[in-house]
Amino acid sequence: MPMPSWFGFLRLEADLAMTFIGIALAASTSDPQKSARNSGHAHKALAEIQRGLAEPAYHGLSEDEVAFLEQRRAEIEVSLAKL
Repeated sequence: MPMPSWFGFLRLEADLAMTFIGIALAASTSDPQKSARNSGHAHKALAEIQRGLAEPAYHGLSEDEVAFLEQRRAEIEVSLAKL
């Protein structure tokens, strides 16, 4: 029996990561603790995406879904590097 696709979950993780990054950037000067906390949340979301991409067939991901998630992963990594 094929594994149900994790794409919806991983796409949501990517959206959350970018939201957390936005909050971290906005709070970086006014509230460093909030910025660090949200940066940590973004790193956790990125880790979930990386786990999903490590075994795409196991997670029921199509080639198009993998390509989409790889693009989002790269965007998240670039954004995290700016924090």
